[in-house]
Amino acid sequence: MPLVYINLMEGREPEKIESMIESVSEAVATSLGDPIDNVRVMVNEMKEHQYGVGGKPMRIVRADRRSRAEGGSE
Repeated sequence: MPLVYINLMEGREPEKIESMIESVSEAVATSLGDPIDNVRVMVNEMKEHQYGVGGKPMRIVRADRRSRAEGGSE
């Protein structure tokens, strides 16, 4: 029984996550030749303070990215 864990930053619409679960389940079932009813998908939504990139919390990373996209300096 395949079990897939997916970690996401919170904030997506439930319908998007449900669609992703369906797509991932189909891909795993097809790839492994298992019945889709055997595939399990667990989605964990994280808050910005629970995830970091390059030693910085995600809220800082996102703010830096927004600043660069708006033409600010690094």
